[in-house]
Amino acid sequence: MDNSQNYDNGPSTSSCAADYFPVPKLMGDDMYHVFISFSGVDSRWVHQLIHRLEVTFPSIKICSHDRDFTAGKTIIENMTESIQRSQKMLMVLSPDFVQSRWCLFEANLSMFQDCMSHKAIVPVMLKPCPMPLYLSHLTYLEAEDEQFFEKLCNRLLRNNAKEAEDILVHFQSSILYGGKHLLSLAAVNENDERALTGTFSDTCVPDSLKAVVKDPEIYKKAIQLINSTPTDFLSSNWMKAKICLILFFCVLPCVSLMAFIYVCMEQTWWHFGNLPLSFIPFGLAMYKLEFWEKHVFRKDTHNLRRRTGEANLLLVETSILAGCSSKSSLVFVFAPLKECKSMFQMTFRSDTELSKCMWENAIISYSCDYANCMANKHFLGGDPDPPGHLANGICFCQYVAMQIKQDKWS
Repeated sequence: MDNSQNYDNGPSTSSCAADYFPVPKLMGDDMYHVFISFSGVDSRWVHQLIHRLEVTFPSIKICSHDRDFTAGKTIIENMTESIQRSQKMLMVLSPDFVQSRWCLFEANLSMFQDCMSHKAIVPVMLKPCPMPLYLSHLTYLEAEDEQFFEKLCNRLLRNNAKEAEDILVHFQSSILYGGKHLLSLAAVNENDERALTGTFSDTCVPDSLKAVVKDPEIYKKAIQLINSTPTDFLSSNWMKAKICLILFFCVLPCVSLMAFIYVCMEQTWWHFGNLPLSFIPFGLAMYKLEFWEKHVFRKDTHNLRRRTGEANLLLVETSILAGCSSKSSLVFVFAPLKECKSMFQMTFRSDTELSKCMWENAIISYSCDYANCMANKHFLGGDPDPPGHLANGICFCQYVAMQIKQDKWS
């Protein structure tokens, strides 16, 4: 796809556009009609667009980072000020923009969110790429559309209150966003070696989740549920130390007695080859303790995964799922499961107690591992049977079907 076409289509087109789309006046503290955010890789295309807009509309004021940012200020400060002092914001979307430029918005969302929420944002799809999650509620213009420039002028120069959406292509968020890794959340006690499981903060919704979690109470209850994961009493280091002491003092008398017998028989330790046999009970006890420890670890991990699945019964209403990648780390992925839930209802008869039970059982048992797989972009068990509800991935009901085939249904 060639997006480097020249925008100089002749004076007649420009004059007609200028007559049809008058440039609005700047009001209040506004210095610009539009702030354009783009990746440096797409600068040639953007500069051609800016040139055509300024030739067509001599009075239009456009802010571009490579020519209008104030020297001596950070990029974040310049961007925040430019957004605040512009009537509208134009985002030129491409894979390079999503990977580089947009990461500035995501990393500093708390700073940008307020000023962006009060500005009209016009997304332009220059090259195919996944839409950023925080723009999923918007519609975008196709750069290859034959009427792109006219539609863009209509969107940029129209009064904010009168913007028409009928000329734009609607974005299908369920296809492009399914499985997007939104956040990795570390436990507040991740550096505490004595902690049996991680404790996660539930004071506020992280910035990366605010676009989808509209009710903070749902997130808070889900995290509190994960934090309440039960642990085995043998998990504590103090309990392990007590067991070691008990084993030691149980074996020590046996070793002492055998040593006394050897001395009475006037045998030296290094001449009596069977003495090491006296340590066999102690060695077996230590082996049993290590086996015990591995069993307890597996049990605690299972409890954490299941409790995370129970938390997902709440989070699924916000279209996100949590996974526990370790005892001190959670991952969150965007996973709208409406179609998967409908599939369960069709399979087990809609609106029945069986349908509800099977759906909840699937969420509790498999949603945690599913979220981990989606975050890592890796699934075990081969390719699923089509069809699924994700264009580029495995949907939840496909994942459950894979577990059933492997006889892992709980």
